[in-house]
Amino acid sequence: MERNGQPMNVLKRLRQASAALLAVLLVITAVPAALAASAVQYATRGQVADMLLAAADDYNPGVKRTDILKGYADGNLDENGSVTRAQALVMLERAFGTLPAPKGDNARKGYSASNFTDVPEWAKTELASVLASGIVAGTSATTFSPNARVTEHQMELFINRTYTLEGTNLKDDFYAAVNKTALDSSVITPGYSSSGSFSDVSIKADKEMQTIIKAIANGGAKSDGEKKIAVLYNNILNTTARDKAGITPIKKYLDAIDSATTLKELMAACQTTYEDLGMNPLMSFGLDVDAKDSTVYDLAFGTISPALGKTGYSAATDTQKKAYLTYLATLDTLLGADAATAAADAKLIWDTDAAIAAKSLNREELGDVDKTYNLFTMTQLQALFPNVDLNTIFAATGYQQTNRILVSDVNATKAAAALFDDAHLATLKLYSRMALASGYGVMLNHEFTDASQAFEKTYAGLSETTTEELAASYVQSMMSDYLGEAYVTRYFSAAAKTDIEQMIRGILATYKERINSLTWMSAATKARAIRKLDTMKLHVGYPDQWSDSLKDAKFLSVDEGGSFFANVIAGVKAQEADSVKRQQAGVDKDEWSMTPYTVNACYNPNVNSIEFPAGILQAPFYDVNATYEQNLGGIGYVIAHEITHAFDNNGAKYDENGNAADWWTAEDYAAFQKLCGNVVSLYDGREAAPGITCNGTQTLSENIADIGAAACLTALEGKRTTPDYKALYTAMSQIWCSSYTRETGEYLALVDVHAPDKLRGSLVLQNFSQFYDAFGITEGDGMWLAPVSRVTIW
Repeated sequence: MERNGQPMNVLKRLRQASAALLAVLLVITAVPAALAASAVQYATRGQVADMLLAAADDYNPGVKRTDILKGYADGNLDENGSVTRAQALVMLERAFGTLPAPKGDNARKGYSASNFTDVPEWAKTELASVLASGIVAGTSATTFSPNARVTEHQMELFINRTYTLEGTNLKDDFYAAVNKTALDSSVITPGYSSSGSFSDVSIKADKEMQTIIKAIANGGAKSDGEKKIAVLYNNILNTTARDKAGITPIKKYLDAIDSATTLKELMAACQTTYEDLGMNPLMSFGLDVDAKDSTVYDLAFGTISPALGKTGYSAATDTQKKAYLTYLATLDTLLGADAATAAADAKLIWDTDAAIAAKSLNREELGDVDKTYNLFTMTQLQALFPNVDLNTIFAATGYQQTNRILVSDVNATKAAAALFDDAHLATLKLYSRMALASGYGVMLNHEFTDASQAFEKTYAGLSETTTEELAASYVQSMMSDYLGEAYVTRYFSAAAKTDIEQMIRGILATYKERINSLTWMSAATKARAIRKLDTMKLHVGYPDQWSDSLKDAKFLSVDEGGSFFANVIAGVKAQEADSVKRQQAGVDKDEWSMTPYTVNACYNPNVNSIEFPAGILQAPFYDVNATYEQNLGGIGYVIAHEITHAFDNNGAKYDENGNAADWWTAEDYAAFQKLCGNVVSLYDGREAAPGITCNGTQTLSENIADIGAAACLTALEGKRTTPDYKALYTAMSQIWCSSYTRETGEYLALVDVHAPDKLRGSLVLQNFSQFYDAFGITEGDGMWLAPVSRVTIW
């Protein structure tokens, strides 16, 4: 789950809505450090035969060792000899029998073997089903490398992938078995990155919102807010008017940027863009809650930053890099550049972004307050940008100068600051143009949206969405103040709110008991942890009061001289004015960070609050007609997960008041850090799909939250007269059932702080003895995790 900060402004939300890629709740393929450091252990023919005999007994009853290891023509078995890829995989096919053809999720995520040209004749027949199964990668698109030697670890991967492909034995692959029907029959809806529990509920909520928006737009508007919804939606759908206008709405700003001959002139052009449109293309000031005093806001400074994040450049595949360069070049041509210039410009942006990315914090570090709480005075910030008049830029915002300016990623900011001189004028002009294209393109002619969707399809495997769906998505992003109340009125009940609040209190009570029973934490630290639980704010369903940040914004239809572009600018201006008022009023700790129709949940460390919008409080997460275990394994998992975020490696640095403070004893924190290291080791290098692995460091905070949630729910179920752990663990695994394309999986492995859903629905459970007892899992089964490797913290 995401832990969000303050609400996004209109323009930022529209950018996210217009690029689904950037909202995909993103392959580090390195092996675990311990494995890489050890000497490579090649398997022998006899070892492979033994491994396969033990693995295949439940799939091919009666299989014998002699069926697997048949030896050479002279009868020599050569059990101590090395085994090649071709030999090992032929032995695998003999052990398991003909492998099933991949369907659904397995077909999407598996390797393609259709172009292998070097499969030996002697193995072609027996390898046919193996190579078609998707469990085997080549050393290139056309090369199988049949004579390469196989390690024990590689053989384990082949076996585990076969367990997943079969999906018939929960003792070997629990997630694949309990979700087999759903995974095999999964279909990804156009415009979405995945199918599964979260996607299905998101699609349902989106359709509900589309119904509400269409009803309002078709004459059903009853309030001033709903009239604005109708105007905006109909203006978005009027693609004829937008195509006729083309880039005219931003043309004068592009011309001013192009005509700048000095940095000073360029910054003046950017300042005009901010004053007119609400965005400075090169730098900005905003608000962020002070990490050490959560009652006040700090100013927050931002400048050029890599769009693809820390690893999006260095770890990009050739396909991903080409897709992004094509996207950038397309935007450039839509602004008027010729093809050759656009290609050169795209490469310049890539190279510049990559250089800044190399200096940037990674995803996990960006959640670490010790690394991101960097306060500058205006004088100190000005020293980083000696050629830019920051005071003039700041004066236009209307904010009060507090001389407390947050720079979250100092090294990345310094790398960007080095560009702000006349020598880099061409680069800065290019960034300014592209900021306008990416920020406002969705509001202009349809070619910008086409370019975005083409990029998302190639880069992350997303399919296209209709104009109506996109329009509804944009309206949801911008009109959440009005739509939230409409959604709750139609689709959420006060009874559900009360029931969820009661469930939360039960989970909190169990959490206290677990903290009190910890053997690695002292009484003093336990008391502070429990105080954090006792003061945690519960936000369920919807806010107690509805806000209206767009109250003063005037929206005009096309007939009245308005446009999608003009309406967005009006909204941006209104929200900027609202933000200025917010700074003066101070932090409202009852303010929500998500809309009521959002299918998500979060923990906010600055407020010490957990938030569960109405959107996620429906089946299969929560259903009044479901069993206790189904609801506990569904929404209960989500609730306990968010509570645990208060004590993950990042949340543990905040106290009960939402302030970054050290409330630990030195000994307790050292013990906690050791346990965190164990979690990293548990996840690092684990496969979620063939060749797509988990980065244990990047996903640490979310993995702690998952394990903590599972521990709490296990304890809660254990209080029942007749605990049904089978039902609980099945529900917990099914809630994470999902399917996505291989491209999306590779992208998520690069940037997402969550472990892949397969691990969330299986590896988490392997840490609890009750799981093994419930399903009779013993050593030798694929789901067995040695007790010494199991991890629990909370």
